[in-house]
This record gives sequence, C-alpha cells and structure tokens, in this order.
Amino acid sequence: MSLNPFQNGSQWLKADFHLHTRADKEFRYTGEDNDYLNQYVKALLSAGIGLGVITNHNKFGLVEFKALRKKAKKSGIGLLPGIELSVKDGQSGVHTLVVFSDEWFDNKEQTNHIQTFLNLTFAGVANFEDENARSNHDIVETVRELDKLQKDYLLIFAHVEAPNGLWGGLSPGRIKELFNNTAVQRRALAFQKVSTRDSREKIQQALGTLYPAEVEGCDAKHLADMSARKQASFLKLGAFSFEAVKFALRDKEARVSSVRPEYHHSYIKKVSFEGAGTLGGTEIFLSPELNTLIGIRGSGKSSVLEGIRYALNIPFGAKASDIDYKEGLVKHLLHSGGKITIDAIDRRGQPYQIRRILGERPDVYVNGQLQPGVSIRETVLHQPIYFGQKDLSSTGAGFEKDLIEKLVGESLVPVREKIEQGQNNVLDAIRQIKRLNRAVSQKQEWTQKKQDSEFKLKFYQQHGVETKLQKQIDFDRDERKAQQVILGADDYLSRLNSFIANFEDEIKNQTLYKSPQNQPFFDDFFTAYQRLLTDFDGIKQVATDGQATLQQLRDKLTAFSEQKLALKEEFAEIERKLAGELKQAGAQAISPQEFKQLKSLLDQAEQMLEVLAKSEQQYADLGQILVKELASLNNLWLDEYRAIEQILNKINQVDSPLKILPDFKANKAAMLKHIQDLYRGSRIREATLQSVVDEFSDFGAMWREKDKLQSILGGSFDTFWQYFEDKLDVLLTWQVPNVYTIKYHNKPLSHHSLGQRASALMLFVLSQRENDVVIIDQPEDDLDNQTIYDDVIKLIQELKPETQFVFATHNANIPVLGDAELVIACEYLDDKVQSINGSIDCSKIQQRIVGVMEGGAEAFEKRKQVYEAWKPKNF
Repeated sequence: MSLNPFQNGSQWLKADFHLHTRADKEFRYTGEDNDYLNQYVKALLSAGIGLGVITNHNKFGLVEFKALRKKAKKSGIGLLPGIELSVKDGQSGVHTLVVFSDEWFDNKEQTNHIQTFLNLTFAGVANFEDENARSNHDIVETVRELDKLQKDYLLIFAHVEAPNGLWGGLSPGRIKELFNNTAVQRRALAFQKVSTRDSREKIQQALGTLYPAEVEGCDAKHLADMSARKQASFLKLGAFSFEAVKFALRDKEARVSSVRPEYHHSYIKKVSFEGAGTLGGTEIFLSPELNTLIGIRGSGKSSVLEGIRYALNIPFGAKASDIDYKEGLVKHLLHSGGKITIDAIDRRGQPYQIRRILGERPDVYVNGQLQPGVSIRETVLHQPIYFGQKDLSSTGAGFEKDLIEKLVGESLVPVREKIEQGQNNVLDAIRQIKRLNRAVSQKQEWTQKKQDSEFKLKFYQQHGVETKLQKQIDFDRDERKAQQVILGADDYLSRLNSFIANFEDEIKNQTLYKSPQNQPFFDDFFTAYQRLLTDFDGIKQVATDGQATLQQLRDKLTAFSEQKLALKEEFAEIERKLAGELKQAGAQAISPQEFKQLKSLLDQAEQMLEVLAKSEQQYADLGQILVKELASLNNLWLDEYRAIEQILNKINQVDSPLKILPDFKANKAAMLKHIQDLYRGSRIREATLQSVVDEFSDFGAMWREKDKLQSILGGSFDTFWQYFEDKLDVLLTWQVPNVYTIKYHNKPLSHHSLGQRASALMLFVLSQRENDVVIIDQPEDDLDNQTIYDDVIKLIQELKPETQFVFATHNANIPVLGDAELVIACEYLDDKVQSINGSIDCSKIQQRIVGVMEGGAEAFEKRKQVYEAWKPKNF
C-alpha cells in the first residue's frame, strides 16, 4: 500500500535535484543486484529525501527509472525524470540539469523522447555518456531543440560555481544576456549548489528580478553520498508531479526554502464524522495553513464548518445570524448518537483528540486517555475564532460585544470564575440579611408580649402564686431549655453532614490523578495531602458520634419529661389548693393555668429578645459584609475590564485603521431597561428611574449610598426601596455592560457602508495574530474582489505559516491567489457529502476549481479571451 504524504495538503519536502543511479558510468554500487532498488530507496529515506530527480550524465535509463519510481512511491517518495546535460558552452562546458514531464516517455507512441533529444544533441559525439562530453548545442540552441519536441521541461544549472558550472564557465554579462532571452528565461528556473556569498551577489546584481530559485542536490556517486551533503533545499509540494515542482520553483519566495519551515501554532489535523447523517463516515484532513472548502451551494461546505465549530464548542455569539438553521445543520449532519472527532496539535507539538457526541459536552483525550478539565480553546487550540455567513457584515446593536467575546477567547475564564464566586458571595450575604431582616421585624411584637406578660403577672405576684407554683414553672422552663439544646444540636449536625456531602467526593477524588510525566512527584505530593484526608475522616467521625450523642440527649429529655409527668398529680393538687385559696381571697379572675402560660410566654419572649438583640448586631455586621462583597465584586468587574482593555490595547497597536475603544460600565440604556423590567407595577415614572440610573454607576452604589438615593427620589423613596429590597439579589449581582465603540478611520463603524464594514472587520480579524485557527464561512460575502485581492489575500499569504485558516468560499481568488495548501471540493450525492482533497498544484483540484468556481473550462477560456481583448494596446 503506497503512502500519501499529501493527505493534509501541501508539504515541505526535502528535494534533491541531482541524483545519479547505476545507469550512470560515474556511479558505484557494490551490493547485490536484486537488492539494488531496496537499497536505493533506503538511502533516500535515510537522507530524508522526499522528492528526487534522477539526472544521470547525458543518459536516461527508462526501465530503471520506472522501477525506482514505483519502489520509492511505496515509501512515500516521489521521483522525477531528468538528465545532467553537458552543454557546449563556456570553456569547460556547462552542466545543466534538465527535468522532464512524464509526457516525454509516457505517451501513446510509447516513444522515449528524452532519448530522441539525446541522440540529436550528441549526434556524432563518441562516448557522450561520459561526464566531460559536450553536446552539439549551446544553451540557447539546447532550449530551441528541446522546444521543438513540444513537451514540458525545465532547466536547473548544476554546481554553478564549478568550472563546468554556469557561473564558473560564463561571465556575469553573458549570464545576464542568457536570461534576457525569453525562451531561456521561461525554462531556467533554478541554480544548484550556490555556496559563495560574493558570487551570489554578483549574479544577483546582474540578473535582478530574473534571479531564479536556489536548490540543492547531492550529485551522489555512491548511495552513502545522499546523506553526506549537509546543505539542503525544501519545496512546498502538493503532488509528486513535474507540474507541482515547476509551480514551486516559479513561486520561490513562498515554496522554496533552504530549511524546513516548522509550525509553532496549534492546528486541526483531521476531522472525522460518525453517524447516520450526511457526513457520517467522512474524514476531512486539514493543512496547518490555508484550507478552502469549495463547491456549489448545498454541497456541504457549511456543514463541515458547523461540525468543526460544534466539536470545538465555539459559541455563536448573541448576534450571530441563522442560529436555528446552523444548530439544525449540526443535527442533520450527525443524527442521534452521531459523533465528531478532531485530531489536533497544540503549540508544543502534542497531539490531542477532541470527541463530541451530539447533545453532549466535548471530551479531550491524550493517547486515548480522557483528560478532564483540559480547555479546548486554550490548551489544545489557542483561541480558535469562528464567523458564520454574514457574521462580519451584520453589525447591529450588540455586535461589538460579540466581536470582543470572539477575540478574547477563553482568556477571561479565570476572572469570570472569580466574578461568579463574587456574585455568589453577594447572594449569600443577601440571603442572610433577608433572614435576619424578618427576625428583626419581630422585635416589636415580642417586646409587646413581654410587657403584657409582665403586667399581668403582677396580679399573681400579689397573691404569692409564683412562689407556690415555682417547682412546676422550673420544670417547664427546664424542659423547654433541653428541647432548645436538642434543636440546636440537630441543626449543627445537619449542617455538618451537608458540609461533608458537599466536599467528600471532591477532596477524595483528587488522589485519583495520574501524571504521564511526574508521577513520583504526585506520589510524594499526595502523601502530604493524606493528612487533610485523615482530618476530614475525623470530621466524619465527629458527625457520626454526634448522632449518637443527639440520641442520648433525646433519651435523657424523654426521661426528664417522664419524671415531670410523674409529678402531674402533685402539680394538679397544688393548683387545686391554690385555686381554692384564691377563691376564698376573692381573686376568682386569677387562674393558676393562665399564670403558667404567662410565665412560659414571658420566658419565651425574653429568649427571643435576647436572640433578636444578637440578630440586630448580626444584621449590622452583615450590612458591612455586603458592602465589602459588593466592593470586591466591583473590583472583579474592573479586573475583567482591565483584562479586556489590555487585549484591546494590544489589538489596537496592529497597523490597522480599525480600532476598538472600551468604556467601563457605560451601557446606561441596558441598566435602565433592567430596572424598568423589575419595577413594573411600581408606578414610578421612567424619568425618575432615568435620573437614578444617571446618578449611580450600578445598583450596588445605590445600596451603599441610600441617603443620596433618598434625596434624589423624595416622596417616591419608600416605594422604590420596597421594590429594591424585594429584588435585591437580581439588582446587586447584575453587571452593567461595558460599551465598545468600533471606529474605522476614526469614524464609528456604523457610519460606513455595508461593504466597508465587512472589509474592515475581515482585515481586522485577520490582523490579530492571536487566533491560531480562523474559521470563516464565505468570507467574501459583502466584499468586492478588489478588496479580496489587494488586502485579504495578501494578508492571508503573510499569516498562514503561523495561522490555520479554514474557509468555505465561492470566490476563486481565495484558493487560487491565496495559494491554498489544501482545497476540499465538496459535492452532495446520494444524501451524503462527498469530498476530494488536494493542493492548488494538484491537477484534479485545478479542474475542480475551474469547473465549480469559474463555470467550467469553456467559460474560463472565454473570459480569458475577453480579458485579453480588453488589455490596453500600446501603439
């Protein structure tokens, strides 16, 4: 099974343009004849060569070449046919590498046209396969003779600084003359083995912009020579074809390098879809650079992008368009139980796998092991950003906040977690205040009960009732006290058990963590942590023992109550005797039973007032605590704003006419609407609410500055404050939104045309350099072609080595002029989305682009003819 090094699009491959084989008289092989092919490919692999050109001296061995190519292809190596031609030019001849397209020998006539050319150019020359033989033609004549055969080829001047090289054999003036020749200029695409800076500078000065690419080749005379040469050249290729190599050499700045470029950004490597939906069973490979999905409308391009967005759990944003449609699209492409798997590489080169089942949260895996708590959009892929169709041009109210949220990614998660905790702290304080507020309101009631009881008891004291019933009264009081103690103990143990239930799993599960790199450290770390677990077990034992103690207390109270019950007849006799004495004394209105009730009520009132006195202090203390919590929450809101401001300052430093200006808690309109919604039915006028909103920065400030609020509201204060206290939780925890103003050329973005807004935002988003993955569905919507070419394409070409772009597009300029590393041609067939992948230098993809995006080959050619006719004529 052959390997495909291009499944992720164009790749940087080490290219050797000067290889020799056993067909060359100068080459030496000492191994077994039947093992030659294996040994040759093994040497290529050892040298790291991904693409080689077989260039024997004045000879092309067709049978050997085909056998080597077939063997190399199985190892993921490409070979091209060529020769090292000794051209009759200069004092020692000029060695020139000629690289041929396959049409020179793979043709209907089954003719080896390379050999035909060799027979012509060396006609009458004996032993022309020797290294020092010279052809019958100079360089210009050689090009003319090759062109006569009407097949594609290119020239590379070999070891240019050697005596038999172009630079060593010809003067700079003569070289310039050669490259001024249109035919030579069109075919001569590279210099091989440039090693001297001074020589390079002389030729560069002579040729100027005509200076071609520089490449390397080992000029191997033995298999070991392939690995011996340290200098190398790398080509960005999407296919093992002559056309792809020629394409790369002509675009030398972008596709030829002396070192293999490395990626330092995170990126998606592959997306897999499982399920019965339209993408079920589909695998989409992606390049770390520019990926474009093409196809007619309804071909499934947007489905792929929505699937990626869903798997990465990137939110739409509140102002995104067609949210219902896009959510439905995900369900359609997966169906129930469907799953999306993303293979990704982080900034350190660590592979991850993100898996998401429809309707569930995504999970992150490393080497097949689930990694709970790993952030997809920070740890795995650094701040991926997504824009659906029309998202960049829909700049209505709230768009600015949506854009900010997309730009900041998950960098604000830590401070927002603190904000959530701060809001919970405020809510806890409010709940306690409301509880105490209800208790404090009972003080007057219990004071009145105490006073009434004391007044009535005076009559009983005058007749000595209290003294005679003291034993019974004491028993009742003691019973109530014991009941109170048991209730308090029960509440304590209930809260303790709730605490244990809340924290037990979290505390104990920490020790389940296994580190792939530092397990010895964590073994020692959790040994110390074990002391905390031991203490926690002690708390659990306290709770267990407490239940037993509580039961003992209940048993003792039961025994006490039985003891009291045993005195029932004694107490009844005392009451009967006392009632008789009161009757004889003429105090028939005084009842011993009522006396006991009054004493019980007085005792209860005194206890309650004691508790309420503490509650009053607690209420005051909680008020101070709430003020502190509100100040802390406000500081956290400010921390969030400062973090956003810092990000925006960095963004605004980018050389772009578009800037984003923040304003802390400035959205007064949102604040007014919030309080209007909560004050419906209060009959407080909107103008009054507006005056309050204008005066205070937020609702916490109103709570802290109650006196100031009262002076503003006047007669409306009591009603306002009643509503305020009733809605305290939803008022004090509500965050007044910040305001973000987007300006383009120092004018608010909303004042520009739709096209200008879309163009400005597109360029702005691409300029940030903070988003490793940029996913945009049809970025060309609302953009004109001139903007796409002049600005967008140039920026993409600059950024794509450090940013992964995934675009769905109908505009041919993006994949073609953007030099897309991977084009995914989508087609909807038999209820399934089918795709063909390839680089822009791959012929099958070129045909798809012409067919889908240019209206077909005929339309493309007609447009070319029209544009040619439109060119200005020079008279």
